Amino acid sequence: MTQALSQRVDRDKDGQACLVGLVLTGGTIGAEEDDSVLSVGQDPTQAEAGLLASVWPGPGEPDIAVASPLRQLSENLEPRDWILIADAARDLIEARSVTSVLILHGTDTMAYTAAAMSFLLADIDRPIILTGSILPSGHPRSDAARNVHAALVAAQKLQRGTYVAFAGGPNLPGLVHLGTRVRKLRASQNAFASINRDLVGVVESDTLVERQLHLARVDRPYVSAIDEHVLALRLYPGLDLDIAFDAATRGGIRGVVVELYASATGPDTDDRFSVTRFIHRCTAKGIVVGTTVVESPESNGKTYETTIAIQAAGGVFLRDMLTETAIVKMMWALAQPSNNFEAVRELMLRPIAGELNES
Repeated sequence: MTQALSQRVDRDKDGQACLVGLVLTGGTIGAEEDDSVLSVGQDPTQAEAGLLASVWPGPGEPDIAVASPLRQLSENLEPRDWILIADAARDLIEARSVTSVLILHGTDTMAYTAAAMSFLLADIDRPIILTGSILPSGHPRSDAARNVHAALVAAQKLQRGTYVAFAGGPNLPGLVHLGTRVRKLRASQNAFASINRDLVGVVESDTLVERQLHLARVDRPYVSAIDEHVLALRLYPGLDLDIAFDAATRGGIRGVVVELYASATGPDTDDRFSVTRFIHRCTAKGIVVGTTVVESPESNGKTYETTIAIQAAGGVFLRDMLTETAIVKMMWALAQPSNNFEAVRELMLRPIAGELNES
């Protein structure tokens, strides 16, 4: 695997042309509307690159290097597509020496792709910014230009790492989220929220107003690969975990992410609904189980007995890591050369891209 670039390329200090990488993947921002139905074509259009140039915040003029590894609505993406996107971004950085990479992407699975880029490109010494739009760029009320402008402003100011920049409306502020801490909550306007941390910053005009910057570090090289053999479950009363276990073992599942109830609890019983029994059975089969909550709860000094039982069952509680991020990180961790049971558990608890609070 290519090692991290040792130095940043100077960014247009003298008003000269700035080489920006643009990765096109489709999504609403690259879609066409026909009778209110959105679809993406097979070939990239000049409109997306032209959109970037039209909202360039300067100084100077942008020199745009374009890659189009795929054309899909994001709901159709698969984990293997993350590799295509990451490879395209890496090639623009290493072969073209771009100063930053902007990935245009659909919004529905943008949080998953942002998490994937955070791990797959953890060694890259450039900012990677994802954005898209609620309405296609050709729509008269589209938010595409505002979102792209926010992403470009953020790209000029931020250090290495993966981020999502999104406004959601022509007159709304551009919110910048860390790629491992972002979740899509709604289908309009401010669609994304930062969970378990503050925003990285807010774009106002051509300025990034900093909130909580991310200082990325990587202490060792990792393989840029994905193992799709991961199952995710969200607890609900009546979830038959015996069926889930049978499906996992038959399907060759190597890792499971279980989203517990909000207080980090779950059933600790002697029947098929028991999450502790499920974790014990998975652990005996060498299946790594990570547990999450929808949002990290504030500590009130009390712990439920079921929480203690779940943590003692053999799983690994991922503290403040988002479920979306945990799913992606599990796929990535299982693809590393040291992918035995204990190594994967240890890696899941090692902060890589701001996904875990180090304390």
